[in-house]
Amino acid sequence: MVVITGTAIALGLGAAATAYSGYAAAKAARKQAEAMRAQTAQARDRANKELAQMQSDAAATQKRFNLQIQQSREATAESARQADIATKMSQARMEQAQASSNLMIHQQQLSAAQARQMQAGANVKNKRRAKRGTPEQMRTKLTIDSGLGGGDGTSGSSVTGGGLNYG
Repeated sequence: MVVITGTAIALGLGAAATAYSGYAAAKAARKQAEAMRAQTAQARDRANKELAQMQSDAAATQKRFNLQIQQSREATAESARQADIATKMSQARMEQAQASSNLMIHQQQLSAAQARQMQAGANVKNKRRAKRGTPEQMRTKLTIDSGLGGGDGTSGSSVTGGGLNYG
């Protein structure tokens, strides 16, 4: 028969207590590790959400920035276009004013030249000449050719009717 002494029982109970204590400590460590994994997963999810939010905010900011740059470029291009139009209009007005000034100068010179010609030509009589093929020229030519006219080709000279005298 096996005799179990009190010391052996005490040692057995101490070993059992130590084993139970180790089991309880391992169980607590497993629970703590599980809780830490859960916290880590939550922290990772939170960090991923924050990162996604920051990326979304950065993309929105980049989009706004690009839109502002585009609008600024368009405004600058429009401003440059308006400046070109204003410059061309100004140049056209300057050219028109120059042309008007040149025309006025030309008209003044023409008027002065006409006045000089009138003064120089006041002493000269204009001789009237009949142009060929005009009715006046044709009458004169007919008068000369028919012998009805006088020797000098002027009208108004007396004509006798072929040697017959009536009167």
